[in-house]
Amino acid sequence: MELVESRGQPHRSRSRPAPTFKHAPPQFHQYTIVNKAPNPPYRGAPLWKCSVFYYWWQYLRHNQDYRDTCINGGVGPCARLYRDFGNIYRQTFREWWGVHHYLFAEQPAAAFTRDNHRFGDAAQIVDVQIDVSLGPEAVERSLKELHTQLLFPDRRALHRSAAVYPVARRPVLVNLHRHLAVHKCRLRFPDVPDENIADRMGLNAAEQANGISRSYLQRLGHSTRDIDIELRRAKRKAVQHDLRCARLLIEGVGRGEFPVRTNG
Repeated sequence: MELVESRGQPHRSRSRPAPTFKHAPPQFHQYTIVNKAPNPPYRGAPLWKCSVFYYWWQYLRHNQDYRDTCINGGVGPCARLYRDFGNIYRQTFREWWGVHHYLFAEQPAAAFTRDNHRFGDAAQIVDVQIDVSLGPEAVERSLKELHTQLLFPDRRALHRSAAVYPVARRPVLVNLHRHLAVHKCRLRFPDVPDENIADRMGLNAAEQANGISRSYLQRLGHSTRDIDIELRRAKRKAVQHDLRCARLLIEGVGRGEFPVRTNG
């Protein structure tokens, strides 16, 4: 094992590894280690949007308590969060991420000194470096997690995050994007009916009732009134679902939790 002392003290490790993240970070530079790229939030999305951390930043920008705290220079209901995240309205996401990515980086007390460790037939010894500044409990926990990675590499995604702000649950970027897009559309058009919001956002509903499609009734020359009523109801339900999810996500991110859709 190599002992590594942090806080500017000399150590025997040649260099610290690049920051690692449990979930895919935004891709501006190839300096990160990512296990698997997530599905994009929409077709053609740039790589820096293909990250839960981009949506963390976006949802926080829509939290009114956090906005008020930023306006008051860090004084307000989100003062503690402000000390970590800063004034997110004065920077682009790329600028903000360059300074604050450490909030989401994994900070294990122990790490492999090489990336290709596995137990072989001839040797069962690996080299590990330890950051002694993080305390014995953190070291013990990290060593147990490294041991699990060696024995059960497929369970890597289940490991507990050591980030300052861990991702609360497995994110689905398509849903995060849609919830926020519907929320923003509602803010822009506060008086537009929900079914019209659904049309603007391309939220489709099955155009049928009792197993009969709307187009089939049209071909027969029958009234589509019942199907149209069901269609409007389905569109309203879809929009209300997205708005409710967006509201809960915005509330949760103001508590430093994302993505969560439950009341604190």
